[in-house]
Amino acid sequence: MTARRFLPPALRRWCRAMAGDRGSSAIELAILAPVLLILSMLAVQWTLWFQARQVALDAAQAGARIARAQQAGWPAQSVSGALSFYHQVGTKLLGGPSASVNPAGGQPNQVFVTVTGTVPTLIPLIPALTVTETAGGDVECFRPAQTGGQQC
Repeated sequence: MTARRFLPPALRRWCRAMAGDRGSSAIELAILAPVLLILSMLAVQWTLWFQARQVALDAAQAGARIARAQQAGWPAQSVSGALSFYHQVGTKLLGGPSASVNPAGGQPNQVFVTVTGTVPTLIPLIPALTVTETAGGDVECFRPAQTGGQQC
């Protein structure tokens, strides 16, 4: 004889109900669905951030090309060149894009352009992400042979 025969009928029904797996897939879905949604939203958020970073770097490089030539009015031209490149790309990923020029960049004969903006977030608890990219290089200078290649 089994021990179940001596259990009251209500307790036997409860044991049978606990032994089965009815409804387990609904519970698994209720537990896993929010996790999968959050993971997919994080993947999309990372993609948005990465794309905004790439666009900001490209805009900074476009401004740095203008700044390195050191033509008349180059600081304003390099800032407007960086921002016009951003607007020509046609993306709206950076909120409030701004560009600035650091003429020396801490090093002689070098110039740097920085583009900054914010990336919108998909997940409500994450604050807006800030993207800052800097590009630059040596100032281009023509050195005629008559001067012995002296500095400009």
